[in-house]
Amino acid sequence: FDVESAELGRFYRTYAEAATKVYGPPRPVAAQRRPGRLRIGYLSGDVRDQVMGKMIHVWLEHHDRERFEVFLYGTRLGSDAWAERIRDAAEHFVPVAMLDDAAAIERIAADDLDLLIDCSTHTRGARQGILAAKPARVQITSIASAGCLGMNTIDFKLTDALADLPQMQEHQVEPLLAMAGCVYPYRELPAPSGASLRRADLGIADEAVVIGAFVNLLKLGRRCLTLWREILERVPQALIALSPTHAGQREAYQRVFQAAGIDSRRLVFIPQGRNEAQNQARYGVVDLVLDPLPFGGANGTIEALSMGVPVVTLCGRRHGERVGTSILSHLGVTGTIAHSGPEYVDIACRLVRDGDFREDLQRAIRAGLARSELTDVARHVRNLEAAYETALRLKWPELRVEPPREST
Repeated sequence: FDVESAELGRFYRTYAEAATKVYGPPRPVAAQRRPGRLRIGYLSGDVRDQVMGKMIHVWLEHHDRERFEVFLYGTRLGSDAWAERIRDAAEHFVPVAMLDDAAAIERIAADDLDLLIDCSTHTRGARQGILAAKPARVQITSIASAGCLGMNTIDFKLTDALADLPQMQEHQVEPLLAMAGCVYPYRELPAPSGASLRRADLGIADEAVVIGAFVNLLKLGRRCLTLWREILERVPQALIALSPTHAGQREAYQRVFQAAGIDSRRLVFIPQGRNEAQNQARYGVVDLVLDPLPFGGANGTIEALSMGVPVVTLCGRRHGERVGTSILSHLGVTGTIAHSGPEYVDIACRLVRDGDFREDLQRAIRAGLARSELTDVARHVRNLEAAYETALRLKWPELRVEPPREST
């Protein structure tokens, strides 16, 4: 919702108070730990073909197993090819979907975790009852959603130096834990596949400039659509390309845009593919992408950039309004980061009108993908591990992580 940060902060604090009353106090955690590597657990309802699950897979694949013992706790039933890949990447996979909170808490606590990373926040599969009991020494909420979780038993919210402003801490419950680099892991996306999409087949005129907006309808608030209408009014050759999850949603998109004063003739619909490779082909049809606001599309931004497509983002004050800024800044391509509504409109209009500007940005994006820290996944995970160790030192300064004793 596009509401003031102070109001969101009140919601978070109200939820934190309610959670404490509903779930009760956390369980005591043993100050003495079992010898061995630092133990990290990931708690997720997205051990499947889903964006968050694929980001977890990046972390699992690149953790330093000589220093870290890694657990994955799955909170939902079901399986697919990606679920198998994610489970196989974990050193220990523990399904807790069939366990009630009390049993799941005991099972997780038995692993003597140093850190438990919440990867669901309030999305499907979230288990706040587990987090309320705090079955690990330190609990961190990760990047599953744009806000904080709002629980007093969460010690930190993972972020980076750009994705959250320090002065916005007063509107959140969990203290910010800023890792080095970008908080969002870059992941290699498949090359476009399937039948190639052609503009002519989509009814797009040769002279049209296509603006991609492959976003959920829920992200399209009044402020966002007002800016998009201004862009279309200033550049009549532009069209906005949408890609609803189901063809039956087209009418809903048309109604929302028409209510914002945008003629449905300025919209073009691109069918979603059956897999990521087919969906990547959509970016071959568009000339630029508009990041929605106030909740930017982190995964959508990375998808577009991986295809060399410029992304225009409006940098705001909350995490959801700063994700695009973090990604683009760590890529080293900052020319499409706006700091006001008028600048957002101006940048988008220039991209529509100026083909040379678009080509310059495309070259800069491809150069950034080849050499920037954003795409250095191993470095990202080292930075993540360093943040985890910082969190543990801050909360348990006397704790000693000792190597396991060799058997004689």
